[in-house]
Amino acid sequence: MKKLVLFLSFFVCGCSVAPFLVGPIITGVVMWKQGEAKKYYNEDLMIIYRATKNSLKELDHQIHSDEKTKDGYFLTAGEKNKFKITIRQVKLKIVEVSVRINLMGDKPYAELLYTKIDANTNTIFYNDKGQPVKNTYNVILTDLP
Repeated sequence: MKKLVLFLSFFVCGCSVAPFLVGPIITGVVMWKQGEAKKYYNEDLMIIYRATKNSLKELDHQIHSDEKTKDGYFLTAGEKNKFKITIRQVKLKIVEVSVRINLMGDKPYAELLYTKIDANTNTIFYNDKGQPVKNTYNVILTDLP
């Protein structure tokens, strides 16, 4: 029955309904709502917080504010506070990273930031002597689970 309704909706509405039905499938786990991107991670809050800050540093964005909230962190970064990032603990080991770029959002750039966060998750940085080091944000990387 569901297939019949979906099939008939294409004939009634034309191709204008296709982006709404196919969009969530194409973007994967990044959800978009009113210019804001959200992605969920099955990690500890501090790991995602550290990965987000390292990702912003790799993309050459200065962090202007870094505030602790009751359930996570709120960051503003970039030129003229371009990025507004909320990192919050939803459940145990479930963290939501919400990114708004400017007023309307920038989907490709937000996805680039998520890709960098993915790459920096569970990454430990070492000095030349092979010892784990503190990053520039004073989070001891070896203390994280």
